[in-house]
This record gives sequence, structure tokens and C-alpha cells, in this order.
Amino acid sequence: MTDQHEKWRPPTHLPVLVTDSSIEDGETPQPEIGTIGEFPLLFHELPTDPADPSIVTLRASAEPLHSGKPTRQQPRTDEQWWDWAVLLRGAGWTATWYTRRPVLGQVEVTGRLIGDLAYATTGRIRGRITRVRVAADRYHRDPDIPHSPWKQIPGTRHYREVTTAPRFFAGGTRTTDPAAPNDGIREVGVLVDLDLTDVSPPPLRPSIVPGAVSAHGTDLWVVDRELPLVVRVDSDRQVTEYTITGQIFDNPPAIRTRRVWAHAGGCWVGGWDGIYHCSLDGTVGKVSDAPIRDGAAHGEVLLAVAVPSRNAAELLLVRPDQEPVSSSASGWGDLESMCTVDDGFLLLFRQRDPSTGALGVTRLVRVDVHGIATLGPPLNTAVHSYRPFLAGTPPTVFDGTNAYRVLDDLTVVDAVALPVRVLGGGQIGDVMWIVGHPPDGTGRGGWWPLTGRPTYTAEHQYWLFTLLDAHTREPISSTPIRSSQPDVTIDSAGTVWVTATARGLHAIPDRTMTEPVSLDVADLLDRSRTHR
Repeated sequence: MTDQHEKWRPPTHLPVLVTDSSIEDGETPQPEIGTIGEFPLLFHELPTDPADPSIVTLRASAEPLHSGKPTRQQPRTDEQWWDWAVLLRGAGWTATWYTRRPVLGQVEVTGRLIGDLAYATTGRIRGRITRVRVAADRYHRDPDIPHSPWKQIPGTRHYREVTTAPRFFAGGTRTTDPAAPNDGIREVGVLVDLDLTDVSPPPLRPSIVPGAVSAHGTDLWVVDRELPLVVRVDSDRQVTEYTITGQIFDNPPAIRTRRVWAHAGGCWVGGWDGIYHCSLDGTVGKVSDAPIRDGAAHGEVLLAVAVPSRNAAELLLVRPDQEPVSSSASGWGDLESMCTVDDGFLLLFRQRDPSTGALGVTRLVRVDVHGIATLGPPLNTAVHSYRPFLAGTPPTVFDGTNAYRVLDDLTVVDAVALPVRVLGGGQIGDVMWIVGHPPDGTGRGGWWPLTGRPTYTAEHQYWLFTLLDAHTREPISSTPIRSSQPDVTIDSAGTVWVTATARGLHAIPDRTMTEPVSLDVADLLDRSRTHR
């Protein structure tokens, strides 16, 4: 073998800088020496630096993402650029690279592999962890200027050996020497060395990975996260399997590619590849090819918001055995949330600058069960949170910790806010639900929605799922779950179901801070296939 071939043999060991945010958020379990680590992967191009063990030179195949179209980035008014999303494919890893120079085919790149939150990348890496080091940068502030900002000192990154990564990192910049109050450090994550060969094969994918769930009576309808597969589970846990003629979504960038809405005669399924209807007699039909952003069902009537092209939207009103009725929703902005109300549907739209993402006008829209839309005026209050949602009785816009009650004229007034900031929520029947981080007793909310320090302990990160009275917003129960974005439904027996793991559904117990009860839908499906 030549020296050149030896030089470029694919590496079997690679360093990955796992960000503090991905570990603190709970999406990434704390890396520990000897365990198998699997991380969503980004690539960040950087100059060669022999002093920094996180920077490596790699050969990979570059494939365009997002149809190869560039995106204009403009984080500040005085700075902007175009970049291309590229998937780098190496031996045992893939990584998303947002590059300012277009590339294709075999490339040689130098930079850092970053284990980040899954929403930011379609790449992944998996290997046995052989080393863990906490990464930190040094900072300095001007002692002659009161309250001067901390500034990073270039070239000062250092690494501290540990066996297991911290669960939480030093928040912000902190000083380590009382004699030097203007010198500090900031921890940015852990550098993990991975052995890509000393790993067992990844586990087999379950026959169904629940992505969304909807109940009617005691029937549960479940749609797979990536596969065009729907199952109905009845009260006797008998399974009916439906295959829709839809797309297989490989490594979807969103947590949910399809949603499901149950009614007396079957269910609607809507997603990026259109709308389908599954009937109780086992038949499946396609209703529309339009890509669906979200929807809501009022009895057997489905109102879906389609996005046929960028900056365009339309409403689709669908009934069984009837052609969809469409109307334009262009110019309203992006759909943020929708829910059912007594006389139809309520939708929340928010405009964004297509180049910068800057938030603009927010407005409400009411749609009756015949598809007649009433467009409200621009709201007199700004909506700033990442995922505002509609819930409560009367309907209320929840925006982080703020709450705005919806009036009949589709304007809003301030309402009693939630005591803590929540990540998301919604309504099922007369019950409202929210998801947030477990309380730590600090801030305005204290231990709310709990009555005191939680006694529940878990090895892995969990989020707090809380049911509230839709009228009073008083907590009914709180449950630890393993997803920050569950899909939620309630059956006729009053059982609340959530999609919270890759393997099955979970029933929310009545008792606060107890584990939800698992229903392994994949196991039920496997057994039904065996007995055919």
C-alpha cells in the first residue's frame, strides 16, 4: 500500500464536540467513557490548529440538501451572507455543513465535528466513547469600564479530563480566581473521542414508531413518524393495519411528519405528502396532494392548512366522500397554532421576513365548519415565543409566560399569565396541557405546577407534562415524560395518551409525578402480523 493510501485511510477514531445546550436540554444523554454515544452531527469549517484536538481534516462526499438552494443569513443589519446546506458523508458518519462556498462530490475539509440538537442537522455519528473532556474558553473584561462585557480571548480553549460529562455546565462566564475578578471561563460542552469500530450494530427499528395519535371513543389511531403506516388499536388491543400510498421520510428534520385526526367513521391523516382517509372497513383513500402544515378536526370535518409553495398558504376543508374545498390564506403569514371552537376553528398566524426570519404582524382567523373565514386585525401585542399556542376556555394565546384572551372580534386582551415559561401546549376536550422543564423552586413560579420539590428522580432528562383545568388553569396532575413535543389525545374513558418515546404510547396516570403507563404499539402490531 502506498503512503498516500495509508495517509487517507478512513479514520476509525474521531473527536466530537458535544454542545452544552444539547446535554442540558436532555436530548443528549451525558457522555460517559465506555458507553455507546450517538449524536446528531454538524460540521464547522475552521483553520488547522495543532493545539486544538477538536479540529481534524477529513475526506467526505458532499451532497446538497434543501434542493441545493442557498439561504441568505442576516443575523445583524450590517452583516449578511448566503450559505448552502450540504450533507457530508464519511466512513461511519454524516454531518450537515452550512457552507458559504458551494461544494459537491469528494471534498477534503478541516474543521470541527459538533454534536448538537437534532433539529439543526440530518447527520449522525455513533461510536464507543473512549475519552471525555470538558471544553472551556477564557474570557476577560476591562477593569477600567464599569459593567464592561466579557470578551473571549482567542486561542485559549482548554480541556479538563472527566469520566462522565456534567449534567449542567457553568452558566455564562464565571471567575475562578478571587484575585482576578476580571478573568473568567465559560464551559461550552465536552469533547468526546469516539471509536467507530468498537460498537455493536444499531438496534432494529420497531415496526412502528409512533409520531402522532388521536382517539375516538376507545379506539386509538397511531401514525408512524417516517413510514406511511397507520394502525388502529381498539379497546381489546386488537390492531388493524393501514398502509397509505405516501412517502417514506428518511431522517426528517421535524419531530412530526404527519398528524392524525380520528372521528366516528375512521381517521384523517395529513402531512408533507398530502391528506389521506382511513375508514373503519380497512380501506384507504388519498384526498389531496397538498403538503399539510397542520390541521384540526371538528367531528368528521377536517380543516387543514396547506403550504403548496414558499410564502403561500391555503385552507382545505375536507369531509368524508366529498371533494376538498380550498380557499387562499396567502399573506396571512406562517401558521403557529390552531384549535377547534364551538362554531368551527381558530387559527393563529404570524408573518416572518423570508430572508432574515424577523417576526412581523400576528393575527387570528376564525373559520366556520363550512369553510368561511373571518380574518382578524393585526394584534396589538407582539408574539415573541418560539412556539405560541392556542388553548383554554375561553380561547387564549399563550406566548411563553404571557397570556392573551381572544375576544369575539379576534383581538386580544391580557389574561392571567402562567406562572412559568412553558415549551408548548394545547387542549383536549375540557382539559388544557402544557410541557416545560421541571421546576427548581426559583423565580416567580416557585415550584409550580407542583406543590413543592419533586420527589421523582430519573437517570435521564425528563420534561414535565401537566394537565390543567381549561377554565381555571389550576393543575390537575403532572407527569415526567421523555419528549418536549408530545402529541396528545384523550379517549372516551378520560385517559390521556401521549407519544413520548420511540417504542410506544403512554397513558398519563392520575397520580402526580409517577411514570406514565406504556402501551407498546410495535409489539401489538408484530403480534397481529404473526397471527394473520
